[in-house]
Amino acid sequence: MTSTVPDGPGTSPARSRRSGWWWLTGIALLGLVVVLVLQPWSHETEPLLPPTESALSTSPRSASPTAPTAAPSATPTLPPVPGAEAVFDDSTMRALFVRPRVLEDTVPAAQDGVALRIRSGELAWGLPDGSRVEPERCTAAVTVVTTAPAAFDARAWGNAGLDFTQTLTLLPDAASAAEAFRELVTTVDGCPRYRQVNPGMDGAVWTAEPAIEGQGVYPSIVQEVVHEAEGQRTPTFRGHLLVGNVVVSWTAAAPGDGDDLGARLATLGTADSLSMLMQERAQAAVQGLG
Repeated sequence: MTSTVPDGPGTSPARSRRSGWWWLTGIALLGLVVVLVLQPWSHETEPLLPPTESALSTSPRSASPTAPTAAPSATPTLPPVPGAEAVFDDSTMRALFVRPRVLEDTVPAAQDGVALRIRSGELAWGLPDGSRVEPERCTAAVTVVTTAPAAFDARAWGNAGLDFTQTLTLLPDAASAAEAFRELVTTVDGCPRYRQVNPGMDGAVWTAEPAIEGQGVYPSIVQEVVHEAEGQRTPTFRGHLLVGNVVVSWTAAAPGDGDDLGARLATLGTADSLSMLMQERAQAAVQGLG
């Protein structure tokens, strides 16, 4: 009698085989999970890092729009000053002297006529013997230059209410005249008050307002000055002008006894009108050189 041994209580061979396959499948799934845990790069994306500075500078999306750069405006080219390089000599520079008829037509105090008081060639350059300026650094305010120029001339016109004096200081060339003019302007700016000590005289003191730039094309300055000498106070306009190789200096003074210095100064016209008078004479002299 053949007997069979049962596989187990209540277990059939087919069910046993199915249970084995599920076991093997579970082991395989567990191994896959372990691999995924140990190798995260196989199923995760890399984290985003903040962009580097170089990336910001090259990435079109991160670059900020560049502000438009304004085109540089062209610097206007000023026309050359006519006569800036003009070369006068000791004869031709006399064309820079103002004509008496122009003074009479321009300056209120000259309308009744003026007379020649200093002729060309009568006045020498520099201070009189024994005279000096205090402070010494202000000497050029009186003499225009501190060393003898190549040539010098002066002329003066006047009447009871006007003293108009003009001097011409000739330098070798336009460059040296320009340098002398710069030094003169510096001296004038730094000397609001100075005095000239003269032997046998009460002396002379100048008290000046700040110089202003004169009108016209040629470099020039004009200032109001009160001149005191021998107990008299005289309101004055004084100016300097550069034309080629000549420094033209002038004073228009209103002599008299009135205490109202402003009213006396007004009889001379204005700083602008006197400045333009000198500018026009300078242009005519340059044109006369040919």
